Amino acid sequence: MLKKIDHLITLLEFPHTNVLTYYDNHFLCEKPCKFLYFCRCVRNGNYDEALDLEAFVGKLSTMHPKLPVIQALAAEVRLTTQSLLSQLLQKLRSNIQLPECLRIIGYLRRIGVFSEYGMRLLFLRCREAWLTGILEDLDQANPYEYLKGMINCHRMHLFDVVNQYRAIFADDTSGSEENYDGGLLFSWAMHQITSHLQTLKVMLPKITEGGSLSNILDQCMYCAMGLGWVGLDFRGLLPSLFEEAVLNLFSKNMSTAVENFQLVLDSHRWVPLPGVGFSAHTVGDENHEDVTPPSNLMEHPPLAVFINGVSAAMNDLRPCAPISLKHVLAQELIKGLWAVSDSLLLYNTTRVLRSNESGLFRSLCRAFIEVAYPHCATCFGRCYPGGATLVMDAKNVYDGISRLLETSSSRELPKPVNNEESKSVAENGELPKMENGETPDAKESEAVIGKDVNEEGPTLQIDQEDTNLEKSVE
Repeated sequence: MLKKIDHLITLLEFPHTNVLTYYDNHFLCEKPCKFLYFCRCVRNGNYDEALDLEAFVGKLSTMHPKLPVIQALAAEVRLTTQSLLSQLLQKLRSNIQLPECLRIIGYLRRIGVFSEYGMRLLFLRCREAWLTGILEDLDQANPYEYLKGMINCHRMHLFDVVNQYRAIFADDTSGSEENYDGGLLFSWAMHQITSHLQTLKVMLPKITEGGSLSNILDQCMYCAMGLGWVGLDFRGLLPSLFEEAVLNLFSKNMSTAVENFQLVLDSHRWVPLPGVGFSAHTVGDENHEDVTPPSNLMEHPPLAVFINGVSAAMNDLRPCAPISLKHVLAQELIKGLWAVSDSLLLYNTTRVLRSNESGLFRSLCRAFIEVAYPHCATCFGRCYPGGATLVMDAKNVYDGISRLLETSSSRELPKPVNNEESKSVAENGELPKMENGETPDAKESEAVIGKDVNEEGPTLQIDQEDTNLEKSVE
């Protein structure tokens, strides 16, 4: 077939040759076969032969614009060339390496449909469509897995696309790449990085575990470091995104802990629970490995639920604790402790408790001040050096509860009573009964006093007689 094409080209180079006779005897008779062969080349991916035929037919159409048969064949070839162009663009939207990209761009240049700038723009658009297709196949229902897939996609393929572009469209006549394409590659790359960061901003708040957040941060840093080899290092843009995500996660966990505390407190039945011993706990011991919640909190279920929530918040914070958020997160923890303190004061105001229930409630309040509050400070100190001091310095958090305990203690001070009455109460456990408006002990006291008076009466009379004798002697 190629020999026939070369022969036809040779004939066209000699105008005195009877070309029309050759067309009548050969080309016109083989027109359907030539078109079918062109279509078969396009369909099978033999783009070199197809483009050779397309170029030959185009040359014939230019030299003989008045021959209807040649013009009809040229029109059919042009239609099929559109199919060839679609196939080439579809290949650019697939996972191909640099050698295949070079061949496709070479075919596009031979077709001559696009300008150089248009071809550069077309290449980037096709590669972006391929990247978008990969991201659309990811499962967005799982934010953690989606972000992992997106980061891996950009880390591997964005790096390849930039290198492919620079290898294919290398400009030796220009001092810089931007002077030739108007910064097209730079603009496209910035668009991809912006889209990457925007997706992080949307998806990071949906991650509910601190460990997962830390893993995403590590992968983002690794991706940005790899893209730095092609001038796309975006590590400096990551801290603000992850700081916001950490703050939102910690605030959400603290709010959940406070809500659970309030629910358990509202439904709590004030019955004494068996005492549980616990080991000594030192406030602010940040280097101590064991920060297990004190076991005596089991006697107070509302506080135990709150401490469990705080521990969960600290466990999520510890793998990814930005140092810039130290004071902000300390205030969030103090805010949660304030909410617990206010809930206890509100409960004391709105609920009527019996004497034994009041004692259990006051015991819970003391446990909050002496056990729960220091434990929360110690846990925060494990996440941030010196964090325990920040929390413990806000002692006005439990001032209201301290005043409540002091007031309750002053109201329960015992009144002074007689020794006999106190003895009777201590022995029998109940007050003496009233008879005719007086107690038996009171009657006995009166009798004893009367007896003493009678015994002292003669003594007084003797003294008076002695006085009279003294007067008579005088």
